[in-house]
Amino acid sequence: MVEIAHGVMLLGALTGTAAALAPGRVRALDVVAALVMAAAMLDTVFTRLLPGLAWSALLVAAGLAIGIRTRRGIRRPDPSTRCGRPLADLHHALALIATGWLLAGVGAAAATSATSAVHHGGTVLPFQWPAVIAVIALGACVAARAVRSGRAALRHGAMAAGMTVMLAAMAAPAAVAALGS
Repeated sequence: MVEIAHGVMLLGALTGTAAALAPGRVRALDVVAALVMAAAMLDTVFTRLLPGLAWSALLVAAGLAIGIRTRRGIRRPDPSTRCGRPLADLHHALALIATGWLLAGVGAAAATSATSAVHHGGTVLPFQWPAVIAVIALGACVAARAVRSGRAALRHGAMAAGMTVMLAAMAAPAAVAALGS
């Protein structure tokens, strides 16, 4: 189960990174956040060079920066907002923060337990589940909206789909462990 979750997690992170780097209007903050996300997932799966708490801090900082950029964009209307960019940016920021939250749990759980579900999925506290599920649902809505909007929103939809799949794969081992006990 954990290996499948790792594969899906990496696939989602790499899809989001590819979407952020796709030709077109590339936004530097999105690229930095996507690269941090991909590096965090690769390190979490393969090398463990940095502790989960360090990756968590980087991801939360990137999420807050995107949230601040989104808030500023609401005050100054942008012609591209018709494609749902503020909602996609909101999801991007919340997904980064939720991922950081889960990675912080992985770091804390690794210090106290060596079980594979806790080691790779982190401990998800009861009050975290509604937040994680809400971010996953928001990502699914952003991706579905992007599909209906057509080519103009394809980048945002691919980023949302990748981050949603990655976040769901990160939470899956902890969900299975919680349901099994």
